[in-house]
Amino acid sequence: MTRVLFDAHQLGRRQTGNETYVRELLRALRGRGDLELIAAVEAGQLPTDVLAPPVRIRRVPSNGFARLAAMALIARQQRADVVHAVYFLPPATRRPTVLTVHDISFERHPEFFSRRALIRDRLFIRASARAASRVVTVSETSRRDLVDLYGLPEDRVIAIPNGVGHGFRPANETAWAPYPGDRPLRVLAVGTLQPRKNLLRLLDALVVVGREIPVELRVVGPDGHQAAAIRRRLSTSVETDTVGWLDDDALADEYRRADVFAYPSIYEGFGLPVIEAMASGTPVVTSTGGSLPEVAGEAALLVDPYDVAALADAIRRIAEDGPGAAVLRARGLARAATFTWEQSAALHAAVYRDLVAQ
Repeated sequence: MTRVLFDAHQLGRRQTGNETYVRELLRALRGRGDLELIAAVEAGQLPTDVLAPPVRIRRVPSNGFARLAAMALIARQQRADVVHAVYFLPPATRRPTVLTVHDISFERHPEFFSRRALIRDRLFIRASARAASRVVTVSETSRRDLVDLYGLPEDRVIAIPNGVGHGFRPANETAWAPYPGDRPLRVLAVGTLQPRKNLLRLLDALVVVGREIPVELRVVGPDGHQAAAIRRRLSTSVETDTVGWLDDDALADEYRRADVFAYPSIYEGFGLPVIEAMASGTPVVTSTGGSLPEVAGEAALLVDPYDVAALADAIRRIAEDGPGAAVLRARGLARAATFTWEQSAALHAAVYRDLVAQ
């Protein structure tokens, strides 16, 4: 039995993909019989189904430095075999360590980050990645970034793809039909409101589409860097409804109601909403930014994230080509089925076992 201290401080923070990773991976690891899990959590609203026994809970402070120091102490007190942290490594754990780094987009695109976040991430994430026994990331694209930009040894960086939650499924397979043309085209965007998500170019593309087809845009996600300016711009030109963070059940309903899911992000380490939309049976338009071609495969329409005309054309194609949209939907369902949290958990458990064996 391998005892793992798992950094679960992001639970309850409503941090979209980062929190989803922690919640779903912990849930899948909890179902295995070869691990003893200790979850380091902050105070707040926590998912009881994930943190129920046999998972043991240890509270840590919300302050970053205090939280990491507390995790190091817990690791020693609980005699953890492995410490699994996210982005920032606790100091002096005296244990083998696994560090999850979803991406280092702040290195590839520093223009999308505040100066404070850029200094913090470049200093501490780089140091943590170099100090960790193993670094786990979520795509081959991110793995190459970590090896190339941080000089990490190839054998210390492991790509383990995310899964897709079981709640993201078509509501009724026989009820789906392509866009009928007698109402506005429902376009959905999901993600934190920040410049990297490229929502303003999506808005420009929908203005183009709207000259021929009535369009309505729904944006789901919490506020991020420069959210106020993005929100002001989204209120112009196209009928737009912006909502904040939603739980998985409500988010799955949003995917199922959409005619098109648009994810034109400039850079992603994985792009979890892409496979969530596919699993829900929604045709996807995404970009060539970062790992998105790797994740989407041939199951989405891929465009240059800076090309507004190409983005508009891809959305229009889904609206106007019903048979083509049906093919894209079928490919998406098949593609999403290859990403499971159970598979992710098995690969993480193999990393733990390897470290303990060494």
